[in-house]
Amino acid sequence: MRVLVTVGSTRFDALVETTLSQPVLNVLSQKGFSDVVVQCGSSRVDELGSTDVEGIVHKYGVDVKIWRFKPSLDEEYDAADLVIGHAGLSPLPRFLAVRNNLVHDPGSGTILDVLRRGKPLIIVPNPTLLDNHQEDMAHAMGVMGYAKVSTVK
Repeated sequence: MRVLVTVGSTRFDALVETTLSQPVLNVLSQKGFSDVVVQCGSSRVDELGSTDVEGIVHKYGVDVKIWRFKPSLDEEYDAADLVIGHAGLSPLPRFLAVRNNLVHDPGSGTILDVLRRGKPLIIVPNPTLLDNHQEDMAHAMGVMGYAKVSTVK
């Protein structure tokens, strides 16, 4: 089984570091996950060099693929059995984009894309961004039963 961890376009070092830690990878392996895909954005990642955009490592019995950005996450969402992601905005925070003559709030793209696919979702808000706006989104999704909410601790 495969888990996708996505942090968006900013830094969320704590989530990436925690995901790649021995305790978390051990638990994922025990739960049957053999593949972990980490979209790390601008986060610092020991497994990647400063100029590397992707890499593959085998850690604690789990195959881990790490990359920074892709134009679309659709294939990754489709292949994932579980998604762990931030509750943040797209690279255009607080702006609206027009797509197909509809106003689209880019803010909850990951959450909506995952929920549309019926995939299990764990939201981990990044408390260091925009007045902790991710906490509000995560809390609302958790209260409504759409996702589980966690922290990196």
